[in-house]
Amino acid sequence: MSIASDHGDVAIIDALDNVRMERLARVMTVEMGGAAYICDYPMDAATVRRTAVPGTLTLGMRIGAALRTARERHEDPFDALTAALAGTIYTHGLILFRGKVVDIDRRTVDGFARGHVTLAALDDPGDQLRITFQNEHLVARRDGEVVAIVPDLICTLNTDTGAPVTTEALAFGQRLTVYAISTPDIMRTPAALDCFGPAAFGLPDPYTPVEQLTAGTRVGA
Repeated sequence: MSIASDHGDVAIIDALDNVRMERLARVMTVEMGGAAYICDYPMDAATVRRTAVPGTLTLGMRIGAALRTARERHEDPFDALTAALAGTIYTHGLILFRGKVVDIDRRTVDGFARGHVTLAALDDPGDQLRITFQNEHLVARRDGEVVAIVPDLICTLNTDTGAPVTTEALAFGQRLTVYAISTPDIMRTPAALDCFGPAAFGLPDPYTPVEQLTAGTRVGA
């Protein structure tokens, strides 16, 4: 792994394995001020074809363009996001919840931003959704019931613009829309879930695809 800071520090980490490489990189990132830029996991073309999730850069540009156009035309950014995902390997996209941040517990532990954020529906403060995160969002529970869980994507987005609000930018009083996106099939295999499924983050909940968790239930707010 190559790693660099905003201040011009540069290092190469040649570790025994990927787990140790990440641990070393996180220690260095803390010393670099909490932010660093990395390039890692070099591989040959055959390995890329076998393991990569294809088309992500193109999809990222497609989503960005769709949201920008929706804002310019004063259209619903979430309709535009759902349309941009249609026909891609990220098959299911839907609004899980709309509300206001009423509580946040965030701390830095071992180089991770860990914690919870709770949103309450604007028209019913008792209707709440709680997200557990470790840098990224891991699991969303509505009134205690799991409605989305890693590796499916749980996104906190500005309700007016659809712009992403990352875990370190979450703040009390923000009005957010929680949007879930199903992960591609390659990330739902047993081997993949062993690496980054719920158990890998210490979560007690089994992995269940978001489209199953939300089938026949009330979504949105």
